[in-house]
Amino acid sequence: MITRHMQNAEVNVTKETYFEMCEMLGEEPTEENTPVDFADFPDLVQQCFLVYRLLSDNWDTMNGNYLGKDYTLVFKLFDLYELDRGETLIAIELLQYIDMIRGKSISEKLKAKKPCR
Repeated sequence: MITRHMQNAEVNVTKETYFEMCEMLGEEPTEENTPVDFADFPDLVQQCFLVYRLLSDNWDTMNGNYLGKDYTLVFKLFDLYELDRGETLIAIELLQYIDMIRGKSISEKLKAKKPCR
């Protein structure tokens, strides 16, 4: 569900747009293709996306590769957003999952831009 949300966010496809497209094409919308809105996620996942956006990116400046987020401030941000202490481990795992998806997406885009040798 997180992966689908992130993919749809890249192309700005909303549920409303998807339903309009299906109607124009005379197709029945399917649950697996219906975009996931931010509001569809539980509060914890929404908080993780907010925290994720505030974390700095780490880049390999020599090669232009994305190295992932800098988690130095993550616990301060958890406190700021009043994240429940019992959910900290789950939140860290969610942040790492989001970062893994984003990292793959960035790598694919970078590979597509590099000329073939």
